Amino acid sequence: MTNAEKDTQPRKKRSCLRFLVKSLVLLVVLVLVAGSIAGVAGYLVYDHVTRPGSPGDTVSMTIPEGLTGGEVGVLLAGHGLVEHELFFRLAIRLDDSGRPIKHGYYELPTGLSPLELLHHLQEGTQWRADPQTLPDELRITIPEGLTIAQMAALFDNPAAFEEAAADPALIARLGLDVPNLEGFLMPNTYFFSKKPDERAVVERMFEQFMRDYTRLVREFPEAASRDLLEVVTIASLIERESRVEEERPLVAAVIYNRLEKGMRLELDCTLQFALNKYGERMLHEDKETDSPYNTYRYGGLPPGPICSPGVACLRAALNPADADYLFFVSNADGRTHTFSRTMSEHLEAVRRFRREIAVQRRALREREAAGGRDES
Repeated sequence: MTNAEKDTQPRKKRSCLRFLVKSLVLLVVLVLVAGSIAGVAGYLVYDHVTRPGSPGDTVSMTIPEGLTGGEVGVLLAGHGLVEHELFFRLAIRLDDSGRPIKHGYYELPTGLSPLELLHHLQEGTQWRADPQTLPDELRITIPEGLTIAQMAALFDNPAAFEEAAADPALIARLGLDVPNLEGFLMPNTYFFSKKPDERAVVERMFEQFMRDYTRLVREFPEAASRDLLEVVTIASLIERESRVEEERPLVAAVIYNRLEKGMRLELDCTLQFALNKYGERMLHEDKETDSPYNTYRYGGLPPGPICSPGVACLRAALNPADADYLFFVSNADGRTHTFSRTMSEHLEAVRRFRREIAVQRRALREREAAGGRDES
């Protein structure tokens, strides 16, 4: 072997070694990059499957008996409730409760995460067929804005309803010192597989309130630090004072603005609750009633809710309009209101309302008189 060949051999070895080292480093880098990409992708998928969503419109569907989890995922994807059935399968893998999916007829909100949908299906539907085909005794409708006493009057045994609504075990779950669940029973239409007793209805309404309020806290995270009794009390005032969706945040703004300025709320609805006087005109002497619910006489909020508000009014209480209104008065249509910033504006709106009402009453008397002449 020549000297040149001897010198070339170590250089080849060093060159091969450098190549191997570079290749190894490159391989390690590629592995790390791939791992990072996989980690980020995995986190995004996990977040998509588990992050609570915002409920939207409901989708009616039936989960047939005997479907596998994957088949339920395909069904949900077909109804637009999940982007792909694989996300629902992942939710099943992540859930460690071991609870089965229950078949039946559901009305599921759009916008929920796959994990939230799974929990809905694990809780189970309360009926097994399209609710429109159910007999009336299995369909219970509770309108917004009723008191516990008014709800109780809808049932065969009002006393049993009121007793259930004062159950200390249910009240304890609120963590509040209140005599009953006034304001904490969610108005809705409820479906049952058999005729429910009064307690079953109360429990269902209370559970629905807890679920809906939890969703609102997710929608407005700052609500978690708010006083629950205060929020529901304000929502109940909004429920009794507003009839039009777009006005609810405005009514909420008036309430908050008056409280902030130390003004009395002066709301007829609180006086109606104090006197149990509904559907009647409030008289001047009524405003002298000595009751903590009389917001003409006492400042601040009443001691508690005056009815059961719906989700829209709870949302308005948590998210009032950014407006500086301090007054509102009904318009002659009996539904909408005129909102004012100053007392002079408010008094002008009151005068306009009285003029329009006077015209309506005069026209009504004339029609009644004309009808009487026709009959004669």
